[in-house]
Amino acid sequence: MVFGASGMAGAAFCSAAVRRGFETKAFSHRNPVKVDGIAGHTRLDLNDLNGLERPLLDMWPDVIVNAAAVSEPDKVDQDPEAATRINVDFPSRLAEIANHLGARLIHLSSDLVFDGSQSPYRSTDLPNPLSSYGKQKLDAEKKVLKRCPENLVVLRVTILTGNSPSGRRSVHEKMLRSISKGKRLTLFADEYRQPCSCDSLAAALVELCQKPKLNGLFHWAGADRLSRYEMGQLILDRFALPQEVLKTGERKDFAGEDKRPADLAFNLQPLQGKLSTSPATFSEQLEAMDVPDDLFPWFQENSQNPSCYVRRLVVD
Repeated sequence: MVFGASGMAGAAFCSAAVRRGFETKAFSHRNPVKVDGIAGHTRLDLNDLNGLERPLLDMWPDVIVNAAAVSEPDKVDQDPEAATRINVDFPSRLAEIANHLGARLIHLSSDLVFDGSQSPYRSTDLPNPLSSYGKQKLDAEKKVLKRCPENLVVLRVTILTGNSPSGRRSVHEKMLRSISKGKRLTLFADEYRQPCSCDSLAAALVELCQKPKLNGLFHWAGADRLSRYEMGQLILDRFALPQEVLKTGERKDFAGEDKRPADLAFNLQPLQGKLSTSPATFSEQLEAMDVPDDLFPWFQENSQNPSCYVRRLVVD
């Protein structure tokens, strides 16, 4: 069972699980799940904690993957109570039911549980979240670990790259959409992240489903630590778009600097040594990035070398 199956991480995992031959049932809060081969899709109100028990009891799953979250910090700040229901209350209740069923639970958390002052972070390092979102994710970790102490993985993940089901959620998709509207982008040269491929994450999750004795709190990310500005430069290079649309900035120039961790690089041990999946380099992540279909005409007109990107064919 996969919760949050319409998001980047959830959809990527569903695809990987289906390819591996798992019977995969997808649940989403609101949006459709665009993954071929799943055993079924159900829209479920994640605010209704009392309604969560029935589908779980009906299926009695072997493994539950929770990728559901209100993951944009701005949205958390706008409505913290609504975000708490999805980010904290829902996984807490899910952990209780998983423990009752004896099901394996894999819960996704975030690098934003750290303050960014002492990277690279190990999974044993003390969290200190700066944002409301980071505080909610840490609260969820504590409750999940308490309510499902065995047969559980809490996996902290860094910023995700890849192609979102909507074509609007990932880093490069947001960049391309802003540029297509004539906007110049300011990205911080002193804010570092370790971008993680959705496909690499999905492969790691599949392995974790198959390793019931591998339990605990772990980190997963890509292979490379980059500044936000460096990421932007490389994305523009990948699509042969002019660098003039990008401006370099510094965290001190941003009003919300105190809520933006400076460096969230991860140490991936011990998990990396226990999986056959390798962290994806950023070069590999760039190659996997697609231009959203509705932006393709704009890309052809504005790229300095449109042949640098070959549109992928989707066979129905």
